[in-house]
Amino acid sequence: MTNRKMSLSRRQLLRGAGGAVLALPFLESIASKEALAAPAPKRLVVMKSFSTQIISSWYPTFSGNGYVLKNDVYSGNKADGTTLLTTPLGGGPYTQAPLRDFETPNGVSEILGPALNPHLDKITLIRGLDFLPSVNHNYGGILGNYSSCTAATPCDADGLTDVPTIDQVLAYSAKFYENTPWARYLHLSQGVDNSMSYSSMGQQGGPVQQLKARTNPLDAWNDLFAGANPDQPVNPGPNRDKLLIDKVYEDYKRLRDNKRLSATDRQLVDQYVNLIAELQAKLETSQTLSCTIPPEPDSFANNTGTDPADIKQKWDLFLDIVVAALMCDQTRIVTLGVHKALGPGPDPNDMTLQGHYHSEDASGGTWHGLAHDWGNANSRRMLAGINAWIAEEIFAKLCERLDVTEGDGQTVLDNSLIYWGNEMGFNHIAYSVPCLLAGSAGGFIQPGRYLDYIDWDGQSYFAQENGNVIKGIPHNRLLVTIMQAMGLSPADYEMNGEPGYGSTSTNGRDPNLWPVDYDLSQVGNILPGIQG
Repeated sequence: MTNRKMSLSRRQLLRGAGGAVLALPFLESIASKEALAAPAPKRLVVMKSFSTQIISSWYPTFSGNGYVLKNDVYSGNKADGTTLLTTPLGGGPYTQAPLRDFETPNGVSEILGPALNPHLDKITLIRGLDFLPSVNHNYGGILGNYSSCTAATPCDADGLTDVPTIDQVLAYSAKFYENTPWARYLHLSQGVDNSMSYSSMGQQGGPVQQLKARTNPLDAWNDLFAGANPDQPVNPGPNRDKLLIDKVYEDYKRLRDNKRLSATDRQLVDQYVNLIAELQAKLETSQTLSCTIPPEPDSFANNTGTDPADIKQKWDLFLDIVVAALMCDQTRIVTLGVHKALGPGPDPNDMTLQGHYHSEDASGGTWHGLAHDWGNANSRRMLAGINAWIAEEIFAKLCERLDVTEGDGQTVLDNSLIYWGNEMGFNHIAYSVPCLLAGSAGGFIQPGRYLDYIDWDGQSYFAQENGNVIKGIPHNRLLVTIMQAMGLSPADYEMNGEPGYGSTSTNGRDPNLWPVDYDLSQVGNILPGIQG
């Protein structure tokens, strides 16, 4: 058998977000059709921070006005200094409270500071989301691919089958994108170019690969705006690129039908055929943007340094691009790997912010190293400060800039969902992994609340860093909530006849040390009470 090697020139490749789009499926919805009046689109922005969150700094520690601390009710490990909630939520041992009940001039907690106060009615704070698989440092856990531990920290969950992360399930759904988007997604990061996203490129059962993130603002800008004119449609005359694409498409179709192709090779060819089909659709589409494109930024090389000015400037440029991309509907999916941030230095008396970089390097003084030194009060102070900066300079700014009206009294933020998740929970333990949401996905979620899914009257297995290993609720139910909030139904994402999304395996967890007896009969349902 003779192997045929094929390549595409740069002009034939779609400028996909993060440079990672290798193939895009042909969907019936990409056929040319007249624009119809439609509700405002839904959008998903996912932020991920790394290593630990300090529990007593992340959650409210407010007492008064009818609220007491857990220390007033519980002893031992459960007396963690955080506020006890008592209003029932959605049945079961779950509780809730209005988030504004904890508002102070300094915010609702040490990390969730005053910059979030104007947006509290549109924010949902969630406690008690547990990763069931046994993970360590990982890439895709917060979006459902738990078998993605880093090379330096292998884990039991690595033995699980890779699945596309939920952003990629959405990216290739005809319900989420009714028509071919300019870019199905945008992945951004600083320092580390591996994203949190894993994709089968829309091919059900196809090979799953980790996608790369853009680390240079100019590359991200080019992905979203190069060639787009906010005032004039694309020239509808003959398109030389389209003529070339048509020829390549026909060649691929002929190759795909070759009976000598193996199943694996045919799957790869199918991915390329789908890419070409989408390129055809895009080249046939004239586009007029009713939005403001940010100025083309300078090029910034990726680096592992911690220069504060460089970190701050890149995040500012990235946010400009993200906001414009969502406003212009150039993409509806964005992920932000927050590997770099500013925060306090080791001297408590020096208020100058320093740059911090989270990587696999856990040596003393690094962001990762601080997380391993959780027993040190000064390390905890620095970690809390890093995450407070993320809350103010990234999360709060996204809320502010997206909270602009787009019709029917709703704002872009109202019709979106911003999800700030963490790599793990307290210390390096994947129980009660922090989650902060903003927006309501077009009214699907009732925001403005603090939701606690921990069974505080249940067994406390052990505690570290003011965090308790007490059974909460499977993180899988957040994944289901997000996908349904974005318009999908179970048939659009469930696999192999199993309810929900993502693995529920607890292999590797000793039941004497960890909770493993979760009620999986409900794992296919959205989070209890999330809709109010």
